[in-house]
Amino acid sequence: MHKKYIRNLLKIQEVSVKKVKKAENSLIFELETKAKPHTCPSCNQKTSKIHDYRYQQIQHGTFNDTTIYLNLHKRRYLCAHCGKRFYENYDFIQKYFRKSNELFRKIISDLKKIKNFKTVASDNHVSIDTVIRFMKYEMFLNNKFAQVTTLPKHIGIDEFKGNCGKRYLFHIYDLDTHETVDIVKGKSYDILENYFSRMSNKNDISIVAMDMCLSFKRVIQDKFPNAKIVADCFHFTRAVLNCLDELRLNIWRNAKGIDKKYFKSLKHSLMKDIANASEKDKEKLLYAFELSPILKYAYNLKNDFLNIKKAGNFEEKERLFRKWMMDAETSTIKEFKTCIKTFRDWHMYISNYFKYNYSNGPTEGKNNLIKVLKRIAFGFRNFDNFRMRILLVDLK
Repeated sequence: MHKKYIRNLLKIQEVSVKKVKKAENSLIFELETKAKPHTCPSCNQKTSKIHDYRYQQIQHGTFNDTTIYLNLHKRRYLCAHCGKRFYENYDFIQKYFRKSNELFRKIISDLKKIKNFKTVASDNHVSIDTVIRFMKYEMFLNNKFAQVTTLPKHIGIDEFKGNCGKRYLFHIYDLDTHETVDIVKGKSYDILENYFSRMSNKNDISIVAMDMCLSFKRVIQDKFPNAKIVADCFHFTRAVLNCLDELRLNIWRNAKGIDKKYFKSLKHSLMKDIANASEKDKEKLLYAFELSPILKYAYNLKNDFLNIKKAGNFEEKERLFRKWMMDAETSTIKEFKTCIKTFRDWHMYISNYFKYNYSNGPTEGKNNLIKVLKRIAFGFRNFDNFRMRILLVDLK
């Protein structure tokens, strides 16, 4: 009965547990399977003739910091029809492997978490080379080694600092499935133009969410004629907030005495909506508006802009956006002039955000995860390993 419990503990069925040996920091289970007819891999004929035996030691995992090994008594069969010699197949280990499927799955599961290669190797009592080799095999099984030749209809694009072959890497993200499509080595126009040229479904791409980068816009327009470029909400909203903060800094520079110190600590209160602000923030804002009426006007402009996204339909949002640009442009606040010029240049793409309601936020979120992954690994020197590790995080 206890042998049945051992099989359940090891998650291995159809084997006989012959002996259990305790060694230093390890447990060794001697296993054997029942002899049965096997199909010859060469001629597909059945054979029961045994040629010889051998022992194979298989690493199976860890238990309470003790490494578990399986000492498997293997049979080699001889085909009576073609003379082919072959070993029997097992469900718990793949051909040519020296680690069990259970250990393989545990390592892949650890690689999908925020751990570096060294930690994964240490936790499973294997080498770092074994962890990387298993990662590559998993990517091969999931067809992630193949060159990407098609893209989803709705994608988000962004760059992040990789320092891996190139200083910046380019991230392509599926906005519908929330998975990374690919990582490109470099972000220049020539690199991206060459990458997107091999896509077979250029005409099928309908939405591309991105920050307000001119080189990205140019390559998307050149390669995807039917794509609607959607400016990311975070970036054009941040432009408005930066204008408000720049005005605060200019007022602070010209202020004197206690007021100078007061405007210095006002930034976080200005970023909040006064309706949702705490009593302390409300008092600070009201006092600041008494000192500087122009700051109050700029603050109301900021709130008007944030309220555009709360409008019911696209036509109303577009009307409010045009009105807001007119109000900001006719104001005497010079800090908003650069923002308005950018909005005029990107008006169509900001309007696409109001119309299609796609955001590049998920791409930015995955970039943050990538940066954490890079930091806990103390950086990556090999681009292919970095790319595979990023793609592996999305695999279910």
